[in-house]
Amino acid sequence: MKLAALPLLFLAAVAPAQRNGFAQVRANLHYAPDHVLDLLNVTVDLNVNYDKREIRGTATNTFAAMLDGVSVINLQAGASLKFDSVKVDGKAAKYRRDKDEVYIDTTPLKRGQKVVVEIEYVGENLRGRGFGAGGGGFHWVEAREKQPKTRIGFWTQGEAEFNHNWVPTWDHPNDFTTSETRTTVPADWDVIGNGVMTANKLSADKKTRTVTWKMTIPHATYLLAVYGGPFDIKKDKWEGKDLWYVVPRGQGKYIDDSFGDTKDMLTFFSSRVGYKFPWPKYAQCAMYDFGGGMENVSATILGEGSLTESRAGFRNMASLNSHELGHQWFGDTVTCLDWGDTWLNESFATYMESLYMEHSRGELFYEQDVENNMRGYISSSRSLKRALSTKYYPNADANFDQHAYPKGGAILHTLRRTVGDQAFFGGLSLYLNRHQHTPVQAYQLSRAISDYGGINTEKFFDQWIFKPGHPVISYSVDSNGGTTKLTVKQLQDTSDGTPIYEIETKAGIISPNGTVKRVPIYLSKTEDTFEIAGVGAGDTVILDPDHDFLRETKDVTWKPSDLLNILKFAPNSVDRQQAFQQLLSGDTISDETYTALSEQVAKDVSQFPVFTSVARLVGKARPELRALWTSQLNHPNFQRRAEAVNGLARLAKDDATMEKLKGLVNDKEAISVVVNAIRALADWDAKGNLALFEKAAKIEDRRNQIKRAAEDAIETAKGN
Repeated sequence: MKLAALPLLFLAAVAPAQRNGFAQVRANLHYAPDHVLDLLNVTVDLNVNYDKREIRGTATNTFAAMLDGVSVINLQAGASLKFDSVKVDGKAAKYRRDKDEVYIDTTPLKRGQKVVVEIEYVGENLRGRGFGAGGGGFHWVEAREKQPKTRIGFWTQGEAEFNHNWVPTWDHPNDFTTSETRTTVPADWDVIGNGVMTANKLSADKKTRTVTWKMTIPHATYLLAVYGGPFDIKKDKWEGKDLWYVVPRGQGKYIDDSFGDTKDMLTFFSSRVGYKFPWPKYAQCAMYDFGGGMENVSATILGEGSLTESRAGFRNMASLNSHELGHQWFGDTVTCLDWGDTWLNESFATYMESLYMEHSRGELFYEQDVENNMRGYISSSRSLKRALSTKYYPNADANFDQHAYPKGGAILHTLRRTVGDQAFFGGLSLYLNRHQHTPVQAYQLSRAISDYGGINTEKFFDQWIFKPGHPVISYSVDSNGGTTKLTVKQLQDTSDGTPIYEIETKAGIISPNGTVKRVPIYLSKTEDTFEIAGVGAGDTVILDPDHDFLRETKDVTWKPSDLLNILKFAPNSVDRQQAFQQLLSGDTISDETYTALSEQVAKDVSQFPVFTSVARLVGKARPELRALWTSQLNHPNFQRRAEAVNGLARLAKDDATMEKLKGLVNDKEAISVVVNAIRALADWDAKGNLALFEKAAKIEDRRNQIKRAAEDAIETAKGN
């Protein structure tokens, strides 16, 4: 699953009690529950009455006893589900309910004996909250004023343990089952579910249709899902498997721009992890009211608000789509045995995003994506530090935090760089093939990587996975007396169980001529000092030049000459971007520095550039940069073009520049560029450009950004 903004669900400690490396308020130990009955299949017959906001269902759960003498069947059902009947092997059975637990009597079973539980039920006041608001279950899509009439329907959300709010079943991730759903809806609706569609029939009176989806490969029950409503659907094929692209009716024009790279993702992931996409089809369904995405097996649900168009940016849905598709391996093919190992699902999906960006956008983008993960986690660590794998937490949903997502993604990058690509990806392939369609725990991943390449990963898992925190690094370079010494300190607070890390890394020597040498070093103490040979006059020494491991860096200062070396030649684009920002942070900036900065920006012509933002240079409003910003209007990166417009807008009004900006106001240019051009023209000569603004107000884009900018400009023009 992926949320647009992750809530901080853990609370900071106020008591000294510690568990697994962190202190916690209202937390306790959690283990996967016993399940002496193995769930083999769940079939759901669901009649959806949208007008009444009511569902009527029959849930048929088939179990097999795992021990002799089992006489009570335990499953879960939400309080909003009212039972009409409960049968065991076709006969009425006694049962009792205790909150969400259901206990059904049966005659004593023998190991391996199958038993069928059929529950007829009705759900009337179902109030599954919009995903991302801390809830799930069954959600009605309600009509809204000034919204399309097709803004109706429903969806289900199971993770972490919400599916029992719409279907009585075993609702924990430690048991895998096959499934089937038969859903009856209004005749002009479609239904998407798990697996393969086996039937789609209109009723005799043509008022309803019943759609059947069947999944014959076992999966965790939280991944069971159905979505219904009026849809636009586009179908395709990838290596014999069906692809479904599903959006609310009327929004089909966004399908290609939103999902056009799905087949490339499927091919890349299948190859990269050495395990072909295992499910019989893959559907991506954009639904109203949903926030982020959820990887329901073979039928991902995504927020309708994430749909995009080409002029909004380069494949803006790729991050979300690759995350949820990555889950089809990590989270669906293998699933965490209990929610304390949520990272086995979410950290991997986060890192699968990074891997796809490396494949589709290059090494620079990958470096920046990993850095964003590090920063996202480090910011949240001010409030909470916990072990990535833990049994100690307040509730299942609390594990879906900045540790499970960005921290875990950065740690997987660290693991990859530690063991190398062959051992890392070979180990992932072994992990998936060895444990396919079963629940797993963290040690099984460690064992698979170790078994594949012979590299013992226990120490790595012990300090990075099973303990809280991260390295907080400060370092300094002393070149007095002809000897260069690098002193590295680990500043992290270890009182909460955070370790002093043992890390194989490198010192980088950057020369003014552009060469970079790497010297291996080993961190293991609160303070380590290394003599670095081969450092010449004008060279700059930096720690971990390739950003191989997760860390927070503090109290490192640079001379301007060092920053210029880093700006021009650092191996990692993140260091170059940071040098760019630091060089512009002082009150007095030399002409030499401006020249160096502008030269680097001019050379940075990739669609996915080193300098992701040049806004600080734009803000300096230097007249001599007019030619640079004019040339940047043709940059392949949308943000750089938009910032170039702002760079020109901050300079004195110029007729030639105004004509260039006028030419950017059209229905082909990037939306952000058009919006910035309109604003610049309104500042320079709103009244003289009124006709252009009136024309621009008719340019369509999905979120009406151009229209709003044009209307503001028109108001300015008429107010002059």
